[in-house]
Amino acid sequence: MLSRALEELEEGRSSAARRSLAALTRLLDIDAVDEDMQYFLFATALARRLGVGEAQQMNLYLRRFELPQISLFNLVAERLPMVGLAGRIANDVVCRLLSGHEEASLLDVGLGTGRQELALLRTLAAQGAAPRHLTVVGVEPDVNSLRQAEAGLTDTARELGISLRFRGIPKVIEALDEEDWALLRGCPGPRVVHAAFALHHMAAGVDRQDVFHRMRAVEPAAVVLCEPHSDHVTDSLTERFRNVWHHFSHNFQLVDELGLPARERNGIKLFFGRELEDILGAVDDSQRYERHERVETWLERLRRAGFSLAPGRLLEGTWSFPHPSVHIRRGEGYVGVGYREELLVPVICATAEPRG
Repeated sequence: MLSRALEELEEGRSSAARRSLAALTRLLDIDAVDEDMQYFLFATALARRLGVGEAQQMNLYLRRFELPQISLFNLVAERLPMVGLAGRIANDVVCRLLSGHEEASLLDVGLGTGRQELALLRTLAAQGAAPRHLTVVGVEPDVNSLRQAEAGLTDTARELGISLRFRGIPKVIEALDEEDWALLRGCPGPRVVHAAFALHHMAAGVDRQDVFHRMRAVEPAAVVLCEPHSDHVTDSLTERFRNVWHHFSHNFQLVDELGLPARERNGIKLFFGRELEDILGAVDDSQRYERHERVETWLERLRRAGFSLAPGRLLEGTWSFPHPSVHIRRGEGYVGVGYREELLVPVICATAEPRG
């Protein structure tokens, strides 16, 4: 029924699509059947293409599952391996790259409030590996998040005895101007670029390859990326729908298997539902921001910009998650979090030799 509604949307038969989605949602029992939440969220995303009214009405029904944003963020970061475990893997890789230098810089794209970076400081301190002087440059469009990150990182560094200098750039990476890129090039080296779940947000029309060439001109020692493994860039709604269904089915199945209380389980799914509405619900493709890409695409982009895939020693580790279906997936230039047969989130690392 969901596929039929999709076909009707593609054919421009809006009234028929409305009837199909209405018939589908009448059959769903979110409180009794775990998988029905996935159908409802996908139906809500498609309803958004039919007009704001339909989507709003369906979202009102879902509102009872909402959790406070900070609680939801903590749940996702702490309970889900595609976020928490991927973050630990990335931090261990960044720690090896920064370890033991007199001076070093972390150039963090999409810093947010600095949650992952606070954990990085504690890991560096625990291993006695912190650079003598560490510069952190946060590229983050939300000014309040930047302020919170600066306060948290500064206080934690002082507590741990780490000499830290913080610089904030309140922009998205594609909006950096020549002065911003010059600031990044001027940071003391080695410079490590880190971006967790940020680069897929680059807007439509942005030449992502050009951004990576600019990143290479900063002369970083390495780049470390965390990105979901799926193709949500394609202009074909049908192909995008198939990719999204495949990717998020694995995420939802894992959430159902983690033994979380029903309220937390449904709250996390609702968090993913907001991404679904962006990927599938936006009629104007230029307004989509959840433009995930497959690991092979990110690796090729790094190669074309002049980076080399990281040697295996940088990606060694004994990471694990307390669930039998969650495992570590390894490939050339990445190590990632997998669920059953699927790679969910790779942690990608590429290095660069100084030019000239």
